[in-house]
This record gives sequence, C-alpha cells and structure tokens, in this order.
Amino acid sequence: MDSKLMEIRLEDLIPFKCHSGKTYEGERLQQMMDSIKSTGLLYPIIVRPIDNEKYEIICGHNRVKAVSSLGYDTIRADVRYGLSDEEALALFYDSNLNQQSFSDWSYLQKFDAVKYIDTLIRQFSRQGERNDLKKEGTVETADTTCVQTRHKLPENSRRVTIRDKMSRRLGISTATLSKYRRIIKLPDNILKSIIHLLDEKRITFEAAYIISNLQNDHIIWLIKELEQYPDKILDLKRLRKLPQRNEERPGVILPLSKRQVLDVLAPRSADHTGMITPVRRGRR
Repeated sequence: MDSKLMEIRLEDLIPFKCHSGKTYEGERLQQMMDSIKSTGLLYPIIVRPIDNEKYEIICGHNRVKAVSSLGYDTIRADVRYGLSDEEALALFYDSNLNQQSFSDWSYLQKFDAVKYIDTLIRQFSRQGERNDLKKEGTVETADTTCVQTRHKLPENSRRVTIRDKMSRRLGISTATLSKYRRIIKLPDNILKSIIHLLDEKRITFEAAYIISNLQNDHIIWLIKELEQYPDKILDLKRLRKLPQRNEERPGVILPLSKRQVLDVLAPRSADHTGMITPVRRGRR
C-alpha cells in the first residue's frame, strides 16, 4: 500500500464515516493542545484521499480538533492510498482502543465497535468452515462449535475461541461480548432507542440485555413507556420473570398483554440513589 507524509489543510479534511462525532473537550482537549504547542505534533494523523481533493480522517480526530483550536491551518498527515473500507475500519478501531479503553466510550461507540467485531467473528467462522471442508479434523468457530460434527465443545476446553480473542481485543469478557452481540441483533429502530436509554442512564446494560431477549412488540411497549414517562424505571426482578424470546421458534408470540409487560415498570422512589430501585408496592 502506498503512503505519503504531507501537510494537509484542515478545511480539506472530512471525519471518518463511522466516527461518532464525539471528541475531547475541556481539560483533556487542553492537555493535548498544550502538548502540541510545546513539542509539536509527534504522530501524524492517518487519512485516505476521497473525491473532490478531500481527505477522510481515519485516525486523529482529536488531534485535528486540538490543532484547529490552536488556530493552525494545516496538519501533518500520513496519506494512505488504496485503503479499503475494511482496512480503514480496522485502523479506526485499533487506534481508538490504543488511546481509550472500551469503558471510556459512549454506548453508541461501543455498539458500533461490537458490530465491527461481530463482522470479523463471522468472517473467521466462515473461513474455518471452508478450511474444514478441505481437511479432516475439526475447526473451532466463533460459537465454540465443532464444525465437522456440529457438537458443542466441552465447557472446560482450554482452546481459545475467536470470541475470546475478539473480546480481549476490546478489553471485555467473552460473556459480555456475547451479550452485546445478542443486543445488536435487534432491529435498527429498537437498537437505536436502547442505546439512547443506555447513554441517558435510564437503564443498565444488564437490563438492556434482558430486554433484548423479549419479543419485539414487548420491547417497543417498554421503550415508549420509558420515553413518555421519565419518572418510571425498570424493576429487574420483574423484568427477569417475563417470558424470553424463543430462538428456535422466533415467530411464536407469547400470550402477554401490554399491561403484563408494562408491570415491570415502577415509579422512582423519592430517596432513589441508583438507576433501578423502584418503589415497592405495599411497603410501609
């Protein structure tokens, strides 16, 4: 792949298409500005050329903001020619994970990263299946399944799975990654609302995971009620008692009324200090 170091005008830079738009602010931004002002830009940003003589920022959105805030017109950039969308995406997430931990991100950024990781897991799984057709033996897939026999591997197997490797790449447990992958299976409109509730701290991640296993109609009822009534919160104990989605028969709608579903919501207590401590009915 050809690359070239050059000075690029800030007005010719465009944010990466997968960038959330959130960048450093306050003290963190000021520290970066002070560093650049004192020692210069130690590491060039990474960009790729696009149409109309513009450049898409792959890595370095915060550096661009800092340089712009200092009043500079240009920035040193490593221009990568022929960079594919897949390669650009890998660079983007690897760069973010080197600078910040997964826990520092907003839920929007977290779910975007998990979607990318999920794509990689599926790609590696398909490669494993194809390789298995060419030779005898077994290949371990993302779902810890023996491709040839389709039997689950023993729970105490010490072989590292694709999911293990990818979860370590994000800095989270394999179990947590699996929960994120369950949630991203939701329709886009529902997922968007769930992410909004998470970023607004209206629900916990564990609640989001439990909700993701409900029927879509039931999830929509809960979301609309939470959005309409900010004083209501989820009771996790009641939520866990709702019938879960049947993966083997996803078309089967369990006989629950809207009232039964919304009964998992409760008013927020006056002395409430956590996110999901409801007023207990019949409490003196």
